[in-house]
Amino acid sequence: MFILSTIRYRMVLEVMMNASFSLAVLSGNGSGAAIAATCLVLLAALHSALGERLILRPLFADGRWSSDLPRGATQSILRGAWHLTSLFWLGLAATFSGLSLTVATAIACLAAGAMILVGLRSHLAWPLFLLAGLASLDAGRQLPSVVVYGLVGTAALIAVFVAGAHLYWAAGGRRGASRAVPTRDDGAPLFAPGPLACAAVALALTTFAGLLLWVALGAPPWWPRVGLGLGLLVLILRAVGDGRYLGFSKADHRSAFARADDALFTPLVVTLAFGALAAFRLAAS
Repeated sequence: MFILSTIRYRMVLEVMMNASFSLAVLSGNGSGAAIAATCLVLLAALHSALGERLILRPLFADGRWSSDLPRGATQSILRGAWHLTSLFWLGLAATFSGLSLTVATAIACLAAGAMILVGLRSHLAWPLFLLAGLASLDAGRQLPSVVVYGLVGTAALIAVFVAGAHLYWAAGGRRGASRAVPTRDDGAPLFAPGPLACAAVALALTTFAGLLLWVALGAPPWWPRVGLGLGLLVLILRAVGDGRYLGFSKADHRSAFARADDALFTPLVVTLAFGALAAFRLAAS
């Protein structure tokens, strides 16, 4: 009965949404757009409010279901996916109200990315939504230059700061070191980076910061662009992860490193990647 009620509920909403589009298309005037926008706003409100009360909360209160992911993460994904549908219907409503498609898409994507970043930072969707939102603004020539320069500056500062942390570890400092290395199932560190390895990472991050500023603020030769592109590729691979210990695809989310990676390390890597993309954007303008 629960599944049948859910299917009927979604069918009613879909019929209402299709009707709103049909009214807008057939009318061809302001009244049709107003009706479509009103229907979509109403759909979004009903979808989130009734879905939360009639579907999500009863489902989460039932202890008989499980998934391969932790229950809390599964609930966050289901709740986020449900309410994101409402968010994008509001974005569609905004286009009928006169907002350009690129700006409406950008607002919806940026809001979706922010929601997922706050609610489920370990999910790959938030950087993709944020990137889609920024790219939509850029496509509509609405991306403020201060945002682009801000991404470059923030990425450069992060790279220098993290390089300093690695120099601290290379010099023998231990604060934070226990959470900076992935661990096996038995809790043993996956590897033991020595002073030279920490110093090499610090050098790579400092070089990345220099290339970032060089590409963004000047007219560099080809090799700094290639170097920054290689750095961007490494960052993307690090953010996606190896399927076991690192990044969005890691299997373990419970160890001290995994929690730090979800909360801080991977988001910092994503910010560095965004900074590199912003640098290339400035170089192309």
